[in-house]
This record gives sequence, C-alpha cells and structure tokens, in this order.
Amino acid sequence: MDSLGSVVSSLKKGEVVAYPTEGVWGLGCDPSDDQAIIKLLNLKGRSESKGLILIGSSLEQFSEFIEVEKYKDKLLEKWPGHHTWLVPPKQEISKLIIGNNEKIALRLSTHKQVIELCEEFKGVITSSSANKENSPTLESPEEIKDVFPNIKVLTGELGRQSQPSKIQDLLTGELIRG
Repeated sequence: MDSLGSVVSSLKKGEVVAYPTEGVWGLGCDPSDDQAIIKLLNLKGRSESKGLILIGSSLEQFSEFIEVEKYKDKLLEKWPGHHTWLVPPKQEISKLIIGNNEKIALRLSTHKQVIELCEEFKGVITSSSANKENSPTLESPEEIKDVFPNIKVLTGELGRQSQPSKIQDLLTGELIRG
C-alpha cells in the first residue's frame, strides 16, 4: 500500500490511483486531465458514454463544476455522506466526466482517507469502483494490485457501508440507484 504523498504525486502526474471509500475501493484520477480520465476508462474497459462520479472533501471543491450557491441547501440535505447527487453542471465540463448524461455526479465524502486525499490534492478526484467493467468490485489492495499492477493504492480501510452510494437527481428527487 502506498502513502498519501506518493498517491497525490501520481494524481498530479496524470496517473490513475486506488483508494478506500465508504463502501468499496475506488479508482480515480485528476478530473481536469482528459488523458488521465481516458487512462481510467481504458483500465476499467468503461465506455466514455457512462460518465464518472467526482468525490470531494468540501462543498467549495465542487465550485469548478457546478453553481454551488444555487444548489447548496439541497445538497446539504444528504451531505456530507454516502450519497451521490446528479447536478446540472457548468457548461465547460469535459464530456469524459459527464458522458452522455445531462448532469454531473458528485459526492461529498466523510471517509477519512478520501478527505485526506482530496485535501492534499487540493480538489476533487474522479471516483469509480475498482474493477473491470461488468466484473465484481475488487475487495482488497492485493486484488487491486493483481488486476491493476501499475497503480498506487492508498493505505487505508473501507468504511462500513456495504453498498455503493445512492444516486439521486437533485432537481427531480428521482432515485437512480438505491
């Protein structure tokens, strides 16, 4: 397992990293680096059309992607926590992040290692389950290293959630994944 400093250094170099979250191990990269996002999608075998979640440690970190003040009260009904909101993005968002969707998926984490990672990186990172597309989520750093041998894996433990986060449309209230 790798230190926070080495994982952040890899993120800044455009690499994909793995880290523990509230419920599953995640794979992530710098959301402002399209080449890093393409690496992540290729590693997973994930279609560009699906989009990715952005995970952060503070509401302000999302201001590059959404109008935080406009949606703040509604976001804070379920945040911080194990809840992903679908929110209308600012116009300049990479299609690699939102895919063929009209909204961007965001989660404000309470997980210690995610918070430390985003604070040290000074921003949000992409978040996708640590697995190949249509395969079970990998359950340990050792499994991650076996499947993705060239990525850094942040030292830490999974949270106590047994499932991925709920996904809910901020404007309509529709539960997409419960």
